[in-house]
Amino acid sequence: MTGIVRIGLLGAGLIGKEHANYCMSAEGVELTAIADPSPAGQEVARELDVPHFVSYIDLMDEAPVDAVIVALPNIMHADAAVAALERGLTPLVEKPIADSLEAAERIIAASDKHNVPVLVGHQRRYAPDIVAAKRFIEDGGLGHVVSVGLLSTWRKDEKYFDVTWRSRKGGGPVLINLIHDLDVIRYLAGDIDSVMALGSSKVRGFPVPDTAGAVLEFASGAIGTAMATDAAASPWCWDLTSGYGAYFPSPPPGDVYFISGTEASIALPSLTVYRHRGANNWKSPFETSVLKRTETNPYVAQLEHLAAVTRRQAEPLISARDAFNTLAVAMAIDESMASRKYLQVPQLHDKGEYTDDC
Repeated sequence: MTGIVRIGLLGAGLIGKEHANYCMSAEGVELTAIADPSPAGQEVARELDVPHFVSYIDLMDEAPVDAVIVALPNIMHADAAVAALERGLTPLVEKPIADSLEAAERIIAASDKHNVPVLVGHQRRYAPDIVAAKRFIEDGGLGHVVSVGLLSTWRKDEKYFDVTWRSRKGGGPVLINLIHDLDVIRYLAGDIDSVMALGSSKVRGFPVPDTAGAVLEFASGAIGTAMATDAAASPWCWDLTSGYGAYFPSPPPGDVYFISGTEASIALPSLTVYRHRGANNWKSPFETSVLKRTETNPYVAQLEHLAAVTRRQAEPLISARDAFNTLAVAMAIDESMASRKYLQVPQLHDKGEYTDDC
């Protein structure tokens, strides 16, 4: 196909409304319908002057759409994505791709069966700092990556948890937030083979931890640490410090990703590079530089990429298989927190089946 890609939005909640607004500024796309059973969803459709459907199946069967954005609760991702694929519609599935590895496999199988691509909504891959860091690392700027540090620490308001699935199994800061950071680090530093994690529910008292810490072992031999919480009055979270989050105040200063290599290190989102001046060892002073970036809105860039994927002009920047592997890391962290055991991350095979060596 060519021309404008018509998009149906499935779910008009917190992130769904942001997608709807970004459709208004992205080139090559048009929001043509919204499906959401709530009065709030109907109000969003009215405000944007697009048809409203209670059922996402009805939207897919009756509205003029070429692609859909699956912005539903995690547990609904697989059913909605498979329904879209069966109808030849390209889905942009919000992260995580699904609420379980088995559900993610269903999406992969349907994509293969119907020969329709899937794009998954890890929008940080389009962000200017991530794009610049990716290019720098691929060009050998760090040498061999040795260590990685991640921070995803902030305090969510109490009203956020009025949506009950966010505080139950399938929710929590690992699957809702840290999974974004894990995807970025997989993208920049390579696959993660094993994890060891601890969690705490002391602050919020939910069935899922509000605070998590993990040690990550990369396939390359690098070692990483990740800290996540939604209960701390802290600015150290990419959404806050980068300025590229969808609905946050002006960014405070600070870096949250730290990637160290044999030749140099880099901190994001500032894109500050640290390198020894002279001999490459601890006795030499450091010099710093800041990588250049090309400013863009990652959510808008993601929608424009969705249009290219729908037209078959581009391969998904993050496919269903790639997103499966990010989900597998997050799920392994959740399982390690529960068991307090060192766990191997399940690996996806070429045919879509995975081996769970945990």
